[in-house]
Amino acid sequence: MVKIAVVLPSRGKVFSETAAELLRELGPYEHQIYYSHGRPIPDCFNVPTETALADPAITHVLYCEDDMIIPRGILRKMVAIDYPAVALDYPFKADNEATALRDPHGFAFYTGTGFLLVMRQLLEKLPKPIFRANIAWDTMIDRQRVITFWPRELAEGAGYGLQDVNFGLTLYANSLPILVMGEAGQRKLVEGKQVELTKVLRNNVTKNANPPDRDKFLAAMERLTGVRVLTQIPSNIVYIDGQAHLTGGDYEII
Repeated sequence: MVKIAVVLPSRGKVFSETAAELLRELGPYEHQIYYSHGRPIPDCFNVPTETALADPAITHVLYCEDDMIIPRGILRKMVAIDYPAVALDYPFKADNEATALRDPHGFAFYTGTGFLLVMRQLLEKLPKPIFRANIAWDTMIDRQRVITFWPRELAEGAGYGLQDVNFGLTLYANSLPILVMGEAGQRKLVEGKQVELTKVLRNNVTKNANPPDRDKFLAAMERLTGVRVLTQIPSNIVYIDGQAHLTGGDYEII
């Protein structure tokens, strides 16, 4: 028997279309929605998750943000695939962006938390707190086309919205990468008018407005030959004014 806990980390304003689409997707399943009004990141994820897991009947937790455009029938497909963590990719702030960074096999190094379904057993195994916003992950791609990630701890309150990257890379490092099952969209209010973002450019997570830099990154992602997820900053990296710099070696910081 499937029972889904929906964690809705809303800032207090939910698009009515998103609410209708969410209820449509939940229709076949027993479910409970856990709201988190007024809590900062990452408490708006952690508190309702812990509350949901106190119900022994819960089998899955669905993280759904309040501005998503949810494809019809996608939740049924996500449940049916019976995989520990599945998510949708979607634009970040503009069309032709992405929130999922994918490896050569289509699994995600990380995704956004806009529409993310996680099995209870996986959440129970993760260290607490499950979501953390005080760890940044930096990235480099070397000339052998190996991508390397390493964590960098931040002062409390210095990071914002880093919980999704840390969640994804924690799973990836433990051989349980998130499976990307398709694409969604996002609704935005721009000068009082609703705008819908529906176009995803695979792996365009750089948020870089400079097309040559963006294209260099996307091309590098298509040519990867290997992956390393480290537990500490590499010895040939130093930080100056918060930015990573090389002290030597054949690497490109991306």
